[in-house]
Amino acid sequence: MSVKLIILGLLMSGDKHPYEMQHFLNERGIDKLVKLYKGSLYYSVDQLKQENFIEVVEVIKEERRPDKTVYRITDAGKLKFQDLLLEQFSKAEQYYDPLYSAVIFARYGDKQTILKIMNQKINYATKKIKFLETAIEERQGRISPPAHYIYISQIEHAKTELKILKNFLNDAVNDKLNWVIPNDLPS
Repeated sequence: MSVKLIILGLLMSGDKHPYEMQHFLNERGIDKLVKLYKGSLYYSVDQLKQENFIEVVEVIKEERRPDKTVYRITDAGKLKFQDLLLEQFSKAEQYYDPLYSAVIFARYGDKQTILKIMNQKINYATKKIKFLETAIEERQGRISPPAHYIYISQIEHAKTELKILKNFLNDAVNDKLNWVIPNDLPS
C-alpha cells in the first residue's frame, strides 16, 4: 500500500502531525496489516509537502520535546488522494512467495533440512493466525468495518497458507515430491 495514500487518507479526516498519524495506525492495529516504517512516513510527509499536496498548519513547540509540525491536506492533495485510492483499488494482486521457486526444485534438496524449514514455516503460520485472531478479538468494538475486512482477509490467507504448507510437508515426508513429469515447470 502506498504510504502517501495512507498519509493523505489520514489527513482527509483532519489536521495531524506525523507522530499522531503513527499513533493512530498503531492504536487501531493498522500497522499490523500494512508495511509502514516510521522513517518512510516522515519521508513521504516531506515529499507530499514539496509536491504541495499537504501544507503546514502550525508548529507546536513544547519544552524538552521536539517540535510537532501539524499538516493539512490541500485541494490538490484531495485530488491526489482520489487518484491514489482508485489506483490502489484497481491494482491486480501480485503475490510472490519465495517458497514458490523452492518448491519447484524441492525434490533435489536435502530432505531433512527442507522438513525442518517447513515445520518452522508451519509454526510461524500457526502463530500468525493466532496473533491476528487475538488482535481482532482485542479490538472488538474499536475496529472500523474496513479494518475488520482486512483482518478477516489476512486470517483466511494465513489459514490457506497453513493448509498448503501442511500438505506440502506431508508429501515431502511421504516422498511424493521425488517423481518427475516432463515439462512440469509452471508455464
